[in-house]
Amino acid sequence: MATTDTPDGTTRLTPSDADPALPSAEVGVAAPAVKSSWVSRTFESLGHRDYRMMWISMFLSMGGFNMLMLARGILIYDLTGDAQKTALVSIGWAPGLLIMSLFGGVLGDRVERRMLIQVSQFANAMFAVTVGFLILTNVIEWWHLMIVSTCQGCVFALQIPARTAAMSQLVPKQLIGNAMALNATAMTMMSIAAPAVGGVLYEMIQPEGVYFVVTVMMFLAMGFTTLLPKMYPDQRQAKSKESPLLNIKRGIVYAARNNLIRVLLIQSVIIAMLSMPFRMLVPVFAKDLYGSVPSEVGWIATMAGFGGIAASMGVASLRAGQRRGWVILLSPVISAISMFVIGSFPWYWVGMIFFIGVGFGESIRWALGQALVVEHANPRYRARMTSLTMMTYGLIPLAAFPVGWLVDNVGVQETVVGMAIALFAAGLFFIAASKSVRNLN
Repeated sequence: MATTDTPDGTTRLTPSDADPALPSAEVGVAAPAVKSSWVSRTFESLGHRDYRMMWISMFLSMGGFNMLMLARGILIYDLTGDAQKTALVSIGWAPGLLIMSLFGGVLGDRVERRMLIQVSQFANAMFAVTVGFLILTNVIEWWHLMIVSTCQGCVFALQIPARTAAMSQLVPKQLIGNAMALNATAMTMMSIAAPAVGGVLYEMIQPEGVYFVVTVMMFLAMGFTTLLPKMYPDQRQAKSKESPLLNIKRGIVYAARNNLIRVLLIQSVIIAMLSMPFRMLVPVFAKDLYGSVPSEVGWIATMAGFGGIAASMGVASLRAGQRRGWVILLSPVISAISMFVIGSFPWYWVGMIFFIGVGFGESIRWALGQALVVEHANPRYRARMTSLTMMTYGLIPLAAFPVGWLVDNVGVQETVVGMAIALFAAGLFFIAASKSVRNLN
């Protein structure tokens, strides 16, 4: 048998189209109806040795990446004292991510994936050690950090599609959603813990010390990736002589014709553009709404992170047949209600509580949305479908600028409430219009 695309754009996965790393007995076979505890269901993918090595590798590399983001922000402001340059460098990764995402998806569908992940990790290690020596020798300039930030965005765009597609080769098909959610859980944990560790290290061993620590973390991540088997993409795609641009076009056409994936991708972009700028501008909102000092801003961001961890673990416990479509459709509604309360009641303790809801809703959308796209995509297109979701992050800074203008010219409370209403309306629209997602079990 072979993979076939039905007239409505959906894909039937048959045994001959299986990922090569999966035992044939696992392909297309539903999980046995065995009762298990919530803990065993939630962490089930970690029982697979190869996925566990991938998870540890990602944990280390994302920890290093988050430490670098904090250290770079502090360093650039120390060097220049210029908030605009600091903001420019902080979002410097976005153009590279936006431009290179589609090419990263093509590579992830054509090149051996373990090698591609390791090359990306090695590049990040070289970026970190280079900046460390520039600081150590007192020749660092702000534009050095801008170049490195842009290059890291490009490398991130090459690594993530390959890593995401590789996960589907390391666990049975019925655990893809669980594996993706555990991946999101680790990323959220690192977004909370790594900046705190990075801040302490910045004070103890100076910025160059942070960059050298991150270099070691990236090499450790490479070591764990080495323990994985080689992960080849679909052989028909790997041997293809088509140009990358034609491969990109085929991926876009596939996404457009597959009704479920098309709706999930459109929903992801629109909801992210309406919600993520709020997270990016948390320091602004917290200062203007509550008069918060930096430590209080940090606690607010931490509460959103806790909400994200809870959501990711909840998604990890879900399995096919548990109305996952309704879960993802309701996620922006949860975020919108939380944002509305934050904007309507400008009290710090209210923000602390309802930022949990903001993080909860966003993590459901990201973790479950990406999992559903990968799970329902033809294996030949999985990396390219991931690259389309990654482009969302490259677009977010574009939405942050008009939100910043509204804050300056309309007011912070009015902006937050307006964003919440727009997000709520978009959530209701997708609930009403997305029959394919509502019917998804």
